Order: sequence, then C-alpha cells, then structure tokens
Amino acid sequence: MKLVKQPHIILFLLPFLIGCKITRHVPEGRYLLKKNEIHVSGDKVDEDEMSEVLRIHPNNKYLGLKIRLTLYNSVDSTKVSEKRIKKNKKLREKNAKIRAKEKRINEKRIQNAVEKGKETYRRKTLDLKDTLEPRRFFREWLKYGIGEPPVILDTSLVNRSTGQLSLWLRNRGYYYASVRDTVIYKPKKKKAIVHYYIETGKPFLIDSIYYLSANSRVNKTIENYLSSNDVFTKKTKFDSDQLDGLRSKLAREMRDNSFYEFSPNHIYYTADTNATDLTVALGIGVKEKSVRIRKDSDSTIQRPHVQYKVGDVYFHLADTIHYDGNFKQRVDELDLPLTKDYFLQTLDTFFYEPDNVKNAEVRKAYFLYNGKLTIKPQILEMRNYLEHTHWYRGYYLERSYSQLLDMDVFQAIKPVLVERQNENKVDVHYYLIPAKVQTFTFEPRATNSNGYLGVSASINYSHKNLFRGAEKLTISFAGGFESQPPIFDEDISGQKIKTASRSFNTFEFGPTIKLEVPGLRPVPPVVFSKRQATKTEVSLAYNFQRRADFERNLFQLNYLWKWLSGKTQAFQMGLPFLTGVKYVGIKKSAFFEEQLNILNDLFLQNAYSNQFIYHDFRLNYNWSNVKLDNTKHIISYNASFDLAGNLLDWLNTNKEPNDLGVREVFGVPFSQFVRLDNELKFYQYISKKKSLNYRLQLGAGLPYGNSKTSLPFDYAFFAGGTNDNRGWRARELGPGGYKYYLDSNRTATQIGDIRIGASAEYRFNIGSGTLFKGAAFLDAGNVWSLREDVNRPGGQFTSEWYNQLAVAGGVGLRLDLSFLIIRVDVGIPLRNPALPKNARWIFNSREPFYQELEEFYGPNYKTESGVAMPFTPRFHVAIGYPF
Repeated sequence: MKLVKQPHIILFLLPFLIGCKITRHVPEGRYLLKKNEIHVSGDKVDEDEMSEVLRIHPNNKYLGLKIRLTLYNSVDSTKVSEKRIKKNKKLREKNAKIRAKEKRINEKRIQNAVEKGKETYRRKTLDLKDTLEPRRFFREWLKYGIGEPPVILDTSLVNRSTGQLSLWLRNRGYYYASVRDTVIYKPKKKKAIVHYYIETGKPFLIDSIYYLSANSRVNKTIENYLSSNDVFTKKTKFDSDQLDGLRSKLAREMRDNSFYEFSPNHIYYTADTNATDLTVALGIGVKEKSVRIRKDSDSTIQRPHVQYKVGDVYFHLADTIHYDGNFKQRVDELDLPLTKDYFLQTLDTFFYEPDNVKNAEVRKAYFLYNGKLTIKPQILEMRNYLEHTHWYRGYYLERSYSQLLDMDVFQAIKPVLVERQNENKVDVHYYLIPAKVQTFTFEPRATNSNGYLGVSASINYSHKNLFRGAEKLTISFAGGFESQPPIFDEDISGQKIKTASRSFNTFEFGPTIKLEVPGLRPVPPVVFSKRQATKTEVSLAYNFQRRADFERNLFQLNYLWKWLSGKTQAFQMGLPFLTGVKYVGIKKSAFFEEQLNILNDLFLQNAYSNQFIYHDFRLNYNWSNVKLDNTKHIISYNASFDLAGNLLDWLNTNKEPNDLGVREVFGVPFSQFVRLDNELKFYQYISKKKSLNYRLQLGAGLPYGNSKTSLPFDYAFFAGGTNDNRGWRARELGPGGYKYYLDSNRTATQIGDIRIGASAEYRFNIGSGTLFKGAAFLDAGNVWSLREDVNRPGGQFTSEWYNQLAVAGGVGLRLDLSFLIIRVDVGIPLRNPALPKNARWIFNSREPFYQELEEFYGPNYKTESGVAMPFTPRFHVAIGYPF
C-alpha cells in the first residue's frame, strides 16, 4: 500500500522489474544478447555505420528499456496458440456456412434462369473469411505484432559479424586492419555482451588519377566534374563504396552533358597500389555504348559515346473525354491498336508553333489527342525543357516531369525517349492521362497553434483546369474549436477569471475562395522564362471568430505573384498597390471593454480594435540548397517584407483625424507600418541517426503615420510556445525586461514590434529503430516594443537588449509515424530577464525575487500575487518539428 502512495518509487523500480523478466523465454544454457560494444583504436571511423553491418543485434530499446521484448514475454505463448486454434476452427465453420449459402443462392438463380428460358445466369460469389492471414486478436497482436522475441546469442553470427567488419574496413581503404571479438557471459543473468576490438591501421590513399578511355570529350567531362566538386584530394581514402557511388554521380553528369543513355555500368576502375607508402593510382575507364544493329535483332555493336540533341517533342493526351462517337469502333476502322506504349491511342494531331515568343523556333511541339485538347498547348509546352534542336540534358527531363506533375491536372505522366539511329538525336514523348478536374473533399483535422490544441473540419471544392489553362479554383468552408489563452488572467479587482486556458473556448468558421493561374497576370505566361514557373494567386476569405472576450470578423483579399529562380530561390510578391486588403472588425464583450478602459493601455486598445490594413507591397523570399547536388548541410533562409497604409495615407491627407488622432477609411482607422522578418535555418547531419539543427530569427516592424502605438496584432511578434522559446507558454514571454509579476493588471498575451530569437537542437534516434526520436534543445530570445509603453516598463528596445534575452533548455520525445510527427517537449527556463539582476539565472538565489513580491503585494504575496514561481518547467505537445 505504501508503494501505491509513492508512485515515483514504482517508476524507479520499473526498470528493475522489467529486467527481471526479459530472460524468461531464454532456453537453459543459452544467453540473451544484452548489447554489442565496438572498441576502435587508430583512425576515427563511423561506429554507427559499423554497427549496421553486424549480423546480430540485441533487442530494441526505447527510453533505455526493452519494452517490445517485455511485451513479448508478458503474453503466454501456449494460451495464444490454443486460442488461435479455436478461432481458426470457428473461421472454417463460418466459411462452410458461407459456401452453403452461396450454393443455395446460385441454385435458386439457376432455377429462375431456367424458368425464364435463359441459357446463362449471373453467379453470386460471397467473400470467405481469411484463414491464411486472419485478423489477430489483442494478445496475439500484442505478442507478435508489437512484441519482439528475445535475441539469443549465436556465436556463428558473431563470427560473421567480425568478417563483415573486416570487409567494411577494407572497402574504406583499411587493408591492414584487424578485427577480433570477445564474448562476456553472465550465467546468473543469462545474458551476454559481445565486444568487437578494431585496430584500423593506416588506409590506402588515392594520390593520382588517370583516364583509360580514348574518348577525349568523355574524359574532359569527367575531369571537369571531379575538379569542380573536389572529389579527390591528397587525403582521399581508397573507399570502394564511395567509388561505387561516384559511378552514379558521373553517369548523371554525363547525361546532363548530353551523353544520352549513359549509365553507371559504363564506368569501371583500375587500381595500382603501392604497399610501401600505401598509395593508389586510380584509373577511370569508360566502356563504349552497345547499339543494336537493327530493331528486330539482338545483335549489338560497340560505338563511342556521343552527345545528343533533341529531335521532336510530342504530348500524348491519352483520354476520350471530349471524343464524340464510338472510340473503339473508330480505332478498329483505322486498323490501329487500342493502346500504344500502354496508353490509350490518339487519333488527332496538332502542330504547335508559337508566334511573337522568344526562341519560338525551338518551342515547337506535336499534340496528339482525341476530339479536343483538354489543355491549351502553350501551357503544356511551357512545362517542357527538352526543346527542339537543343542539346539533350538529363536534368531537363527531370525538371519537365516535375513541372508537369506540379500542374496537378494529370493522374499519370510517363516520359518516353526514342533515339534516332545514326542521327545523334532523341525524340521526346510525354504520355499524359488527365486527372478528374472537379473534386469534393471533407477534411477533419486536429490543430496546433503554438501549443493550443483544437479540432476543425473543412469542406472543399476544387476545379483543377477551369479555363483549360491549368487554372485551379478552390472553394473551402472551414470551422472548428480551439483553445486560446484568456487575455486577462484576472479582472481589475484581482479576482481570478474562471475561463480555462486549455478548454475549447474559441469558435471560428468562414469561407475561402482561391484562384491560381499560370503566369504573372495580367501578363500571359509565355512571355516569361520556363525556369521561373510563374504563377498568380488571387484569394478572398472571410473569418468569424468568437471568444469569451470578443467576436472578430475578418475580411481579406490578396493578389500575389509567385515565381522561382533556379534551384535555390523562390519569390512571392504582391502586385504593387494592389497587394491585399484586410479588414478586422471586433465586437468586445462589456467586461473586456471595461478592462481595457480601466487599464487605458494604448497598445492593447490598438491590438483589439477595428482595423483596416491596405498592403502597398509585400515580398516573401526563400533560399534553400535542398535541391543542390553534393549538399553536405541543409541551409534555408526566409525573409518577408510588408509595407502598408501609405497609399491610403496619401489619398486621405486632407481628411481630419478622429478623437484619437488617427484618420479613418469607411469609418475604420487604417494601419500604416513597415515590417521585415528574417529566419535562417541550418541543419548539420552528424550521421544517419544524429543531427544538429540551428535557427536564427530577426524581425522588426515600424508603425508610423496613422499607427500611433504598435503594429496590428496579426503582424506583431510574440515569444514562447511550442515552436519558439519553450521555457514559456505561447505569447507569455516579454516584452524585454517587463516585470510581469509586479503588474496586477497584466495580460496573458504579450506582443512586441521587435523579435530576436535563436535555437539549437540536437536530434537523435532512440534505439535501433526510427519510430522514437529524442532531442535536447536550447532556446534564447525575446520581443520588445519599439516605443516606450508606460503599462509595460522595461519592454522598450534599447542598446542593452542582450541583457534581456531569455534562455530555456530542455528535452523532447518525438513519435515519427512518417506521415505524422507527434512531439512532446519539456522546456525549463534557465534565464528570466524580468527577474532582479542577481536572480535571473536558475542557479541564482530566489530571495531578491521574493523580496520584490513582498514589497509590492505585502507579506501574503504568495496568495495575493497569483504569480507562478520562476523557472517552472513548461510541457508542450505539438505536431511536427519546431523548425
């Protein structure tokens, strides 16, 4: 009974209780493999990769416990087997009844057919219960589906593992490495530990390269690739695995340089080794291309590799959506097969040759279709990068496929290349099956907004090809409930507000209409470069939100241009002076209005007031090296720039301001500001299972002119939450050094005009699987107001900003389901800039903090202040990674 009252004791003893049971099913005289230990002396090598080549691995661990093995042992195998026999017997009996029922039905159908004088009948077939792979019952699923049988030590597999380690080292140039193993037995515990002792020795190094091919163009292409990518240096190990990988990279490079059908099998190596100084002279050879003498012959001849150009381009729209009449009958009349290259036959042909377009002479293409083209020729041709008479490039084929796929109007896309014998040309055929253009979907989902959970659903209608130009129209109606923190923790009298911050206290719904069209309209898409993949998006949205404090109506209209620049850059820009319009109308509750009036807080009154935002200009820029070849580290940079209210200010120059000193449009004050936000991410992969991840955030906004206090709420910055500084709840941190605990009128939501933030996170796999992943993180940052706020002293940005940075650390657990990542983080404040100077760090004394509380609230400060003790851990549940 005492143990029940002390749950932490049970948690402490749980690993020992589990450890006592995991050898239950280990046979007498055998041993459970506890773990493998690899000991390396000499050069530093990747021990994670070495561990993967071992032929025997211990049972998986999660959070240091062999949970799956414990589950396997907890279920009695005999009872499971007996129950399975009984269930299989019942399944066979059910199948016998189903067959009998099926026979009765068919006998009756035969009788009915005979009575009606019919010679045939429609046979009824009933589905039988699956007896080969029957559905598992719970204990069976727990034992064999989730559980894992004990891994019994097998010394033959240990010996094979030693051999695999030797081979692994040899493949990496360590020809004189030595590997030995030792098994440590623990008879009382029926466990064994295998130790692998490795001495790497010195590796062979590649010190020179020579070429074996007589084809100078081929050699020059390979040489340029090796030198531009620094593939071989003086310290390059003679690594056969890397050389195998180099084959694929060289083959890709050759195809990208117009050597059509060049494959990794065309590359071979020779190695001249010098055992004295452990050096290798590496020869790189290229086999000639095998070509059939005739199409109907298997005989081949060898020919040198040559560079190819593109011949003709064909688009096969394999459908009969707009064909009038009997298509099958027409195909038979023309004595044609119904399918060609596994796609539906096409009967009509259109030759596209654009006018008044740059490089029109190379943008020719044939369109093969039935009845009527389902999409405009110029739109499809814009997606093709293998242009007529241009050099063939392998990456152009990949880019064309990607662009056709991005149109989202085809359910199947198959590029086929046809070589022209003796012409050094290749014809390009795109076989396309149009997708269903109109769809309705219903999407229920769970939401997570900075740690505040909710449920929502949307009904969506989509038309993917509205005017036969890949225009996508989407109409959505969404609604849901969400948890949001109260604006005020207490009323002015100090009474606690009963609204729970984690209840579903927010309801919202609204329709959205969005139209995406190719090109930067009103300019037609054919004017722009194909590489830019231009697109225009026009959207119209309305949103109604009801909270305990207020009701909010939001109307929004946006006109945006989107385009790409190469593999690394993406732009999104608003049409100047027509970028977008946002209207926010707030109807506050009487209590909320009273609180705001009593506080007389201009910042809060601005945040929770009717607003009209007219965007003069907006630009989003993204740079990422994800699509670049030979990328060792992933880097991405995102910037957003907003300019609003200047056109309205110019148009309303002579208009008189209202009582608050601001001018209005349609009876609503308009906002005027400029805002810039930057985010830099860096991902460093230590190994397949470990990575270091960094993020830096810098943002600032300047309200001016008609905006007298701060940025509009939707454009303001905040700190804390699941994706920011995890030692604080969302919008709880800051601004600056504002002493929230000495403000009895404080709000639960804090915003600012300036943000500085940085995060570092070490991510790693837990156990040998990829289901569970762990993290250790460190977050720093804060938000500040640009102008002095009398209601939040210490919140203004000054030259001492670095002394007001908040720091938090913590650990996290991620459940990686591939399609979904569920994240749990525990963040601990390490430095709180609001506290007294000598009490800001977690290791400092709390006395100065207690003294301030007592001086402000009196001797009963623990109950009067309602302030949580500093450095209280925060628990966050979220979906996806924080960055």
